[in-house]
Amino acid sequence: MDWAYKAALTAAAVAAVMMAARLFGRSLAGLLAGLPVITAPALLWLAAEQGDAFAAAGAVGSLAACVPAALFAWSFERLARRRSAVRALLGAGAVLVLAALVTLPLADHPLAALLAALAACTLTLRSVSARPASSTWLRPLRGEPWVSAALAGVVSAGVAVVAQQVGAFWAGMLSSVPIISACAMLHMRGAGGPGDVARFVTGYLPGMLAKALFVFAFATAAPRLGAVAAFGLAAAAGAAGALALARARHGAVRGAVVRSGPGNGAGVTPRGDGLAPARAGEPAREPARETALGPVR
Repeated sequence: MDWAYKAALTAAAVAAVMMAARLFGRSLAGLLAGLPVITAPALLWLAAEQGDAFAAAGAVGSLAACVPAALFAWSFERLARRRSAVRALLGAGAVLVLAALVTLPLADHPLAALLAALAACTLTLRSVSARPASSTWLRPLRGEPWVSAALAGVVSAGVAVVAQQVGAFWAGMLSSVPIISACAMLHMRGAGGPGDVARFVTGYLPGMLAKALFVFAFATAAPRLGAVAAFGLAAAAGAAGALALARARHGAVRGAVVRSGPGNGAGVTPRGDGLAPARAGEPAREPARETALGPVR
């Protein structure tokens, strides 16, 4: 298939995801940005042109790329607390490049790459403090979501063009460059504030975990089952992982709310709206401070 068609199809998929994210909150936008909306079509292009084995090796590169992507988002969130959006992007970009170089030994070890990705996403998620987002409505940037969609299309087409020159592992790495998250965090830091970035990152990292499961399943299944069957299996694995993470996160939030009740005694009514729990007959209290696992006192 011609590279222009690849770019157009990938751009359309990314635009659809970003437009859906604008209808919901910042955390959901981060979750959607973490999913393999660029990587998935890029792997299919690689399989169609270079073969299933080449695409599987590229999936290992995408899997290893989850480590620098998670560290990139974490670094941006930390730097955005006291630095401008541009300085935060430059600092996080440096972390991204260094982490990508460190992950090079994972090229022939998909299981090790999966464990590294899970560790990076889990540890960074636990350290992010999801402070309340600003009450300001985030006005879309001029040209969005079409600018990010066009960039994603260019990356997808570029990966297909240079795949043979850079090799399968680097083709997979390049297909996982965090373009969508970078654009979204820049916008949220400039139009909103550090709290908006933190809320985005607490959604992005679970999405990155689901992506790691997706590409691992594809990498292990494609040489045996073919790209199409492996893609379906990988989609099921990623969806199951995302669902399990969502359930675990929901349970952690409810547990944190219940534990924050006065005296932790009976009569405490957990609330799902982010407010502190109140006893029967008492008015709701001020919103509790939030962490990556939910609101706590």
